[in-house]
Amino acid sequence: MVHAPERGDGGFTLIELVVAMLILSIAGLGVTYALSLGLRHQSDALWQSKAVALGESYLEEILARRYDEHAPVGGVPPCSPATTACSAAGAFNDGEARAAFDDVDDYDGIVEQPPLDANGNARTGYDSYRVTVAVAYPTAAQIAAFGLDDGTDAKLVTVTVSTPEGGSMSFGAVRGNF
Repeated sequence: MVHAPERGDGGFTLIELVVAMLILSIAGLGVTYALSLGLRHQSDALWQSKAVALGESYLEEILARRYDEHAPVGGVPPCSPATTACSAAGAFNDGEARAAFDDVDDYDGIVEQPPLDANGNARTGYDSYRVTVAVAYPTAAQIAAFGLDDGTDAKLVTVTVSTPEGGSMSFGAVRGNF
């Protein structure tokens, strides 16, 4: 007696094939999404490093200036109620050109797009970046936290860099009255 071969032993059924295709499609979508997310954010490191460099250069430039319009070059004696009174924090420059900024307060209120260097020239490679600067005396809580004797002992400088992708980074420093 000869037996006929059974039909289920030879391969995949149509349902098994459809299920396998569905599983592979879902896995492929997951891989594609992960790759697209990585590609979408691959430039983040570049704009972040450029924003950090820009913020640092602005802070270096600002902190290299004297503390106050009324403070002598070198800072001794510092302005105070007992000597020469300090000007109001954030007293924006009186029409000076950027190259003539000589104290921290001259930078208050700056909004630059594209950002400029210390001589007032546009920085190359930063056309879509925007920089804002704020200068203020510390609040009562900050005076206590920093251990200051008086509200005119320091000024808070905040530089905010906005990137082309819509993000922003803020950098802060304290400029002492000395």
